[in-house]
Amino acid sequence: MKTKRTPVRADEHPVDHILWHINAIYCKLFHRFVWQGPDPIPKEGGVLLVCNHRSSVDPFILSASTRRIISFLIAEEYYRIPFLRRLFDRMGCIPVRRNADDTSAVRKALRAIKEGHLVCIFPEGGIGKGMDHVKQGVGYLALRSGAPVIPAKITGTPCSRSIWISLLKRSRSSVSFGPPYYPTPVQKATPIRTQIAMVTDTITDTLKAL
Repeated sequence: MKTKRTPVRADEHPVDHILWHINAIYCKLFHRFVWQGPDPIPKEGGVLLVCNHRSSVDPFILSASTRRIISFLIAEEYYRIPFLRRLFDRMGCIPVRRNADDTSAVRKALRAIKEGHLVCIFPEGGIGKGMDHVKQGVGYLALRSGAPVIPAKITGTPCSRSIWISLLKRSRSSVSFGPPYYPTPVQKATPIRTQIAMVTDTITDTLKAL
């Protein structure tokens, strides 16, 4: 059976185009956010977007910053919310079991990047945990995918673990993007765990510097 293809850009399909504009209006009205610069993401090709995580609104702000469709790695409990599930599926989002090593999610993320999608991970592993708690999974994804890693930093979004408070509370949000980082390809002479740790540290330092 043929797998349904997730569009790469919001302008590839009328429905995605409409959804993008609805989200842009929401971000402008509730979070005073309008992206005015050039698209910070390459127009095509697999990309790993890495961002800090302040709020449940963060994915909406990031999505309003680019015409690329972002496939987020999201906590499984959010993925199960009925009226959001269809939207997440349309975006190609990947549910992750929060308190386990979810190898299935990692494989799906690597496949999505290989197929030319923009995959976003919040490497803290939860909301508001800070850059001192970055998970090694981000280094593994960056190293194994070989894709450019684009760092982003969000500020101003409502600091709440409640998705409903975050969505309805007004804010003045912004996001900044750093230059792409290209991890060194896997080196056979160096243990893979060491390489993953090095890439993770580099990504962490890059995020802290934004």
